[in-house]
Amino acid sequence: MTRAILTLALCLCATIGGSAERLPADCRWAIQLDVQKALASQLSAVLNIKSQLKQADAAKLRMLEALTGFDPWRDLRTVTICGVDAGGESGAILLRGTFHADKLVTLAQAAEGYAAVAAGARTIHTWKQGDKPAAACLVQPDLLVIAKSSERILAVIVAVDASEPPRAGVILPTTSKGILLAAGAADQLGSLIPDGPQAELMRSTHGMSATLSETGSALVFEANAVAADDAQAQQLVDAGRGLIALSQLTKMDGVDPALVAALRGARLERANSALTLRLSLPIADIQRLVAQQQKALLER
Repeated sequence: MTRAILTLALCLCATIGGSAERLPADCRWAIQLDVQKALASQLSAVLNIKSQLKQADAAKLRMLEALTGFDPWRDLRTVTICGVDAGGESGAILLRGTFHADKLVTLAQAAEGYAAVAAGARTIHTWKQGDKPAAACLVQPDLLVIAKSSERILAVIVAVDASEPPRAGVILPTTSKGILLAAGAADQLGSLIPDGPQAELMRSTHGMSATLSETGSALVFEANAVAADDAQAQQLVDAGRGLIALSQLTKMDGVDPALVAALRGARLERANSALTLRLSLPIADIQRLVAQQQKALLER
């Protein structure tokens, strides 16, 4: 459980803040992060991501900067990942930052299977990454879009160039009670995950959004969902509160007390058909858990 929670935090914090990007109208899920806020956060200091990089990874980043002039720690502002379904083919990555267009084009042209696709005044660059297709385009001077096909990049271009923002299926939260580190949203979540009890539970919700924030000295996860009606919302609340109550009665051997306290202290509330789940974990406990994991890895 410790590893799962830490992985979730890392994934969210390495991938929101600021204004929302314009997403293709057919997108049904998205995740976004304000990278610079995340790097300046207490959590970043605890995780110390830079020092955790393996020597080989650090060397790759130095090579990337040499080839493209791009330093992700300095030049990357936000990352937005979005898609239509659970498969990777419909995904797109939108990077906001400072880019050197000429160097990026030169790098793409040197890749295997390179081809250029005209997109109005822009050019979409495609190539082969191993045996898989890849595509990229500098849609705006500070917006680099990466996908597996030129079609998905064209969908982003249409959204960016539209006179009015497209009515996308998902809306990312842009505010929180603390410092917003990461956020995500999904529409018809039940159809995006494998069949099973979880999928059945999620199918009773129209949409879901979540934020990960730094509030004082704690990391706070908040999820919001809208059920089909008030009755289904109450059923979800009852099921959730039942699980929380069960955790309070169950002896959770092998699970860190801080994680047990976070689970048992979870708040699940309903306002008509809207649901809110809130979990909080002190950053000091995260620091201790990270230190324990690092120690365990060194002792192997």
